[in-house]
Amino acid sequence: MQTTDREILLIRLRLIDLIKSFFVDKPDAELLSRWRGTFSALAKEQISPQLDKAVREVSRQLGQKSLETIQDEYYSLFVDPFGEHQVNLLASHYFDGRNYGETLMHLRELFSATRVVKENGVKEPEDSLVVMFDLLGTLIEMEKNGEQTDTAQQQLVVDYLVPFLEKLGPVIKANPSADFYTAAVGFIVGCLDLEKGLSDYS
Repeated sequence: MQTTDREILLIRLRLIDLIKSFFVDKPDAELLSRWRGTFSALAKEQISPQLDKAVREVSRQLGQKSLETIQDEYYSLFVDPFGEHQVNLLASHYFDGRNYGETLMHLRELFSATRVVKENGVKEPEDSLVVMFDLLGTLIEMEKNGEQTDTAQQQLVVDYLVPFLEKLGPVIKANPSADFYTAAVGFIVGCLDLEKGLSDYS
């Protein structure tokens, strides 16, 4: 049975929510259970060679690792202020060599051009990984409601998210204990590759 355009949009939105869940907060038992169920289901599908391989690896990691081990990874990568493996999740850090650089200004211009306003209470700047995926999700929602946001989606994915993940992956992999989050980044890269294909990005 052929998947409709609307169903594809909904799948893309669910994948974005899944991606954001890796970074928004420290994983708890409920989230771990949801990840295991989701990736178990995804592992039964054939989506694309790259994404299928990434799904299998995340699923393998989820089957092997305890909640405490994944929580330790999260703390080491995203929380520990004194750790040698703490990871910066702001695009400006990688593109400009400092936080709050020119990349942030360009992303704020993209928000303004698409009339998307960052939600109140969100402390992270517009060039943070989660906020950029929030913007992509909002643009897909706008497309679902009949607005033309293809160009903005293309710009966000090709100019920002893809090169950001290319830089972020090796930084996370440098932590010898970050097997799960290394696999998670592989999954995100696979999703972005799918995004490019679905939207005919070049």
